[in-house]
Amino acid sequence: MTKYITVLLAMFLVLPVVADDHKKAKAKRALEPLRDLFVMADKDKDGAISYLEHEDFISMQAEKGRQRFAELDTDNDNSVSTKEAKAFAREKIRKMREKRKEIGEKIRKESKGDRMRERERYEEYRRMEEMKNKKENLSGIIN
Repeated sequence: MTKYITVLLAMFLVLPVVADDHKKAKAKRALEPLRDLFVMADKDKDGAISYLEHEDFISMQAEKGRQRFAELDTDNDNSVSTKEAKAFAREKIRKMREKRKEIGEKIRKESKGDRMRERERYEEYRRMEEMKNKKENLSGIIN
């Protein structure tokens, strides 16, 4: 009986520590997009964003917004209807699913039935895609 009480007590003492670590990790992940935006805006990499860097970044984001609007406005009437927005979203989702399916097939083929290797390859691919997207965003700012 004392073993059970000791185990329960240990669980109650350890659980808050584990939960706290989980909260910290979650908060850190939540800040990653902000950190990425900061890195993209800080052209001279001095750890600060000058007014000029800020304005360049804002104009670059505005240009991306105009391009996205042009993609959404398929009938070129200078407005985006819910029908156009839904069609755009469906197409984007379809492309993502198609790409994910292709990647999954490629990884399964390379892994030759080894589920652990398959999982590792998928994580490796996901990290490479994240890096590629960050580089594309950075090159859009630099150019």
